[in-house]
Amino acid sequence: MRAFVVEALGSSGSVREIDEPKPEAGELLVRVRAAGVNPFDVAVVNGWVAEFIEHRLPLVPGGELSGEVVEAPGGSGFAAGDLVYGALDRDWQGEGSWAGLVRVAPGQVAA
Repeated sequence: MRAFVVEALGSSGSVREIDEPKPEAGELLVRVRAAGVNPFDVAVVNGWVAEFIEHRLPLVPGGELSGEVVEAPGGSGFAAGDLVYGALDRDWQGEGSWAGLVRVAPGQVAA
């Protein structure tokens, strides 16, 4: 899967191939069609907020997304093919929406 990846905080990132995410129990897998870009992403990539929130390298930035559900667990209220938008809410940064696929909790997206 293609993603924008930062290898070290404060360095230039690049688009490259990485492994596809594997959704954990209860998570959706969403094919990203559009991702938000905002000042917080600049702060994450540069490490300006690293003392406040964990950063996992290599880091894929991005918090907002819209796209299509690829996998959905039963009872999530979503099914493969549903169009969704939302924002990731994790206790860490590094597996963001600047990628072809992202795993996300059902409560973080809407139809």
